[in-house]
Amino acid sequence: MAQQSDNHSRSGRQPAAKLGTRSRGLLMLIIGLGLAKWQIYDPLHAREQGLEQVTVSSLLVGLAVLVSVLGAATVVMGDRLERVFEDIRIDPKRLNWKSIAVLLLMTLVAGSIWIWIRFELSAQGYR
Repeated sequence: MAQQSDNHSRSGRQPAAKLGTRSRGLLMLIIGLGLAKWQIYDPLHAREQGLEQVTVSSLLVGLAVLVSVLGAATVVMGDRLERVFEDIRIDPKRLNWKSIAVLLLMTLVAGSIWIWIRFELSAQGYR
């Protein structure tokens, strides 16, 4: 044990620290919120900025929503979230009702937000 600490002090390096579950969740939350600002907030406030054209990607909107939700859930639940997802494995040979419910819920949430953004942009005069 003493020899290991001597090796670390001589090289000036410490072993690489692994990100904890909650830290990964916080990173996912920050990335998701950044995507959401870029793909949801900014286009909805483009009229205030005087922009004549707005581009929104349905894939990035869905990704922003899902990454933000998973990040927030990971920050709140920590390691317990991994146990919840153990039952939800996407295996084409063995789909159970939990897997189907999660897939449908994710699609419903992302699709609903996409449709809402399209309606809001149409109401502002964008095509």
